[in-house]
Amino acid sequence: MTVNEGESLRLYKKALRYAESDPEVFLGAARRAAESILLDIALQEAVGSKPTLESLLTVLAAKDLVPPKVVLAVRTIQNYGNYGSHALQSSGEEISAEDVRPCLNALTQLAVWYGRTSKALAEDEAQQGLAAVQHTTTSTTRLADSSLIVIKALLLGCGFEHLLAQHHHRLMHVQLPWSDQLVRGVSQRLLDMAIYNEQRVLRLLETEDEVRDQVVPLGRMGYSMGGRNFYLLAARAGHWGNTTAAEFLADPAGAQIAVPRHSDMFDNVLAAFSTDEAGLLDMGITILDVPHHLGLELFHLNKDVLAVGGQNLRMHARDSDDYFELLNSEMLPPRAQQRLRSAAANVLIANRSWLTEMRTEPGELHRGLMRCFHAMGSEEARFEEVVQDLIAHASFPQECGPKGRERLVRHVLFESYRLGEPC
Repeated sequence: MTVNEGESLRLYKKALRYAESDPEVFLGAARRAAESILLDIALQEAVGSKPTLESLLTVLAAKDLVPPKVVLAVRTIQNYGNYGSHALQSSGEEISAEDVRPCLNALTQLAVWYGRTSKALAEDEAQQGLAAVQHTTTSTTRLADSSLIVIKALLLGCGFEHLLAQHHHRLMHVQLPWSDQLVRGVSQRLLDMAIYNEQRVLRLLETEDEVRDQVVPLGRMGYSMGGRNFYLLAARAGHWGNTTAAEFLADPAGAQIAVPRHSDMFDNVLAAFSTDEAGLLDMGITILDVPHHLGLELFHLNKDVLAVGGQNLRMHARDSDDYFELLNSEMLPPRAQQRLRSAAANVLIANRSWLTEMRTEPGELHRGLMRCFHAMGSEEARFEEVVQDLIAHASFPQECGPKGRERLVRHVLFESYRLGEPC
């Protein structure tokens, strides 16, 4: 089973759009979003239930699949949904945006929990599926696949399949979430190769014996967005709307930064401010731990928040005059820029036993792949084929149409690898 949170996320975002403009419609949309989230969890856990909010919540709570705090949040949404239905039937009773604020907060709490739960389930399922496929032959190489544009471009352009064929190996792509589990998968020989963030690989090499014994870094595969991938996004109508980067750096007290805490994005925040988590607190900066999939809807909840995200969110914001980059890599001192560039490096890793079977030197393998990748950039037909593959198979915001996808792909390719033309 694959985790599909698309419909639930669509309904959640739809509800947020109505929270201020039409609170009565918001209450109905919030209830539908909550039903969709609980139904998705029930499907993931193979739990049978009627597809109603009450039935789903009762069954999931009884099986301890929904924590008490989330049960309370769903009950809040349910009660407000009932209130909205009665208010619509009565005459003259209007519902304001302030009236539905508790329901909005409860829906956001549910969505944050759902984002974390879905990611954990997806990773567990991927690891279980990977472990179930045993190595039946030494002539198959398993490479971690990705839907991230910056990584997918390397997987498509480096000629892995052709190079491995020279060693009489068949290539198997395995789609897995972007997380530290990629490195552990290589250490356990569930994977043979993967591309992952270099600093996080080095951290695991220092802290985990199995990783240190079994994982070999082969070489850098470039820098995400050329090392300029950090930004703090702000709403022009919010608290920081009239603040310059210099003013913010001089006094960031009161800032609330929304960023997935267990991610390289959070590491970038620390690098940008040249501090650790305790140092952020001393500066008066609060971190709001949010799921990866939350986008501009963050600003529907709180116009004063500052968002850190991927390039999808960045490009989506650039299509609107309502948002601006309060801070980005290029506005920081040179030493902070250098730290961020190092943090943006990705590295190819391989299992030590696999390398022995391949009878090849790590440096030789890495050079062959990178030669192929750079040659792709100078061959127009091959480059355009990679662009079209990325448009078809990489991950994008739900609101992103065909033209937006192409623009984002070309932007990431140019900024990360200087391939193609700037957008």
